[in-house]
Amino acid sequence: MPKAKKLPSGSWRARVYSYTDTDGKKHQESFTAPTKAQAEMLAAEYAANKHRRARHDITVGEAIDGYISAKEPVLSPSTIRGYDRMRKVDFGAIAKKKVRSLTSEDLQLFVSDLARKKSPKSVRNAYGLLTASIALYAPDLTFRVTLPAKPKKRPESPSDEAVRALYNAAYPQLRLCISFAMCGIRRGEMCAFEYSDLKDGIIHINKDMVKDRYGQWIIKPRPKTEDSDRYVMLPPFVLDQIGKGKGRIITVTPNTVTKQFTKYRQKLGLNLTLHDLRHYFASIASALGVPDIYTADFGGWDRNSAAMKSIYQNNIKSMSDYYMKKINNHLSGVVKEDA
Repeated sequence: MPKAKKLPSGSWRARVYSYTDTDGKKHQESFTAPTKAQAEMLAAEYAANKHRRARHDITVGEAIDGYISAKEPVLSPSTIRGYDRMRKVDFGAIAKKKVRSLTSEDLQLFVSDLARKKSPKSVRNAYGLLTASIALYAPDLTFRVTLPAKPKKRPESPSDEAVRALYNAAYPQLRLCISFAMCGIRRGEMCAFEYSDLKDGIIHINKDMVKDRYGQWIIKPRPKTEDSDRYVMLPPFVLDQIGKGKGRIITVTPNTVTKQFTKYRQKLGLNLTLHDLRHYFASIASALGVPDIYTADFGGWDRNSAAMKSIYQNNIKSMSDYYMKKINNHLSGVVKEDA
């Protein structure tokens, strides 16, 4: 409890810590009263309510900014960049509201207005950032909000013929990117590959090329998710394209890969993305009878059940190699036709 001191005037003054400024200087609040007990009571009340009062006064915008700053050290640069972009364009008038004054109606109006301009996925992402920020400063608040329904998508996997046409039309580096994607590898992962990651025909996927919050391409020392850190056995036709060297295998950024891929698939009249080749990989694995547990392992997908994790942790490497070779043999057959 703050202790009061008697002033020359005969009054009593108690001081309590308030905040530390950007220069590291500590500031105090002073409370003066006719008696020692009154001064100390005023100071103690301020100290007890200071934290609660600060949270009561914070706006939604300030809460989001605080959440982003708090999470920056532990989230990926691309995630933080996405948060920054949402903070600038998605929150509008609600950013000025006090967190403690928010109602379910406020949040529902925010969601409904955003849904008129954005996709359901974008709305859900913005609402997720909003509620996470509110929870950081006012964890006791609860809201009832209806979010837009997720559209049902049934993506069609590219055919062998489409993949073969793309592979044969592409120049060497783009052809290698297509080959990596056919093996279930993401574009950020392939652009971060170094020759040192490849050993005995197996590549270690252990990093990712992403944009940081300032829009600069960087290589972060871990891939997209925990499950994405993996080893992939590459088919001989991919190893032949890689060859030997030092430094990065793919020397351009993910955006450049996408632009060049789009250019070639448009020339061929094909309607697919580079990422669709990951679906192709999964479809081929399914058609060949590869168990889901191995497909998830090869592609870095989430092993989302306790049973699957248990099986994965105990899977036999010889079986993993068997199924990977089965997929690789099929892919080799696809690209050899008309090559």
